[in-house]
Amino acid sequence: EKDQFGSAALQHEYGYKIFCFAEDDWVIEATSSSHSPNFVAPTKPNKNTLAQVLLLRDSIGTQTTLDDSPPSFTLLQIQDPTAYNTRIVVTFKLNEVGTAYCRVSRSDSGEDAADMPINRILTASWSQNYSALGSSATIDITNLENLDPAKTARDDEVAPIA
Repeated sequence: EKDQFGSAALQHEYGYKIFCFAEDDWVIEATSSSHSPNFVAPTKPNKNTLAQVLLLRDSIGTQTTLDDSPPSFTLLQIQDPTAYNTRIVVTFKLNEVGTAYCRVSRSDSGEDAADMPINRILTASWSQNYSALGSSATIDITNLENLDPAKTARDDEVAPIA
């Protein structure tokens, strides 16, 4: 805002030009040190010129703030589970480019939402990048976890969906 009494928050994913200005403490430093007989106290600090400010702005260039909101699902559906005995197909769309992660849990496992923090969903290793806005993507889940037992230090087996 230009009224000098308010300020607007920066917007995410928006370009900003950066203007920086500096001045030194020469007045304070000069007057607090020992003085020669010819000493004349400075009246102003040494400051950057507008040309220096603009040069710095141009050398930095436009800077874009980060995206501070997570993607959201605009489509999330499960293919008819009776179509396959050995897989669950998740079809999704996101409102922006991103990655979706899934994990399945057997209904008789006793797990509930409290047992499923984000890192457990991620460690199942079922994911799909979403990069084409408007089109859908799928995750084809064939095991409880998408791990190669020979490449992990875990001692449990990869259990197929029964």
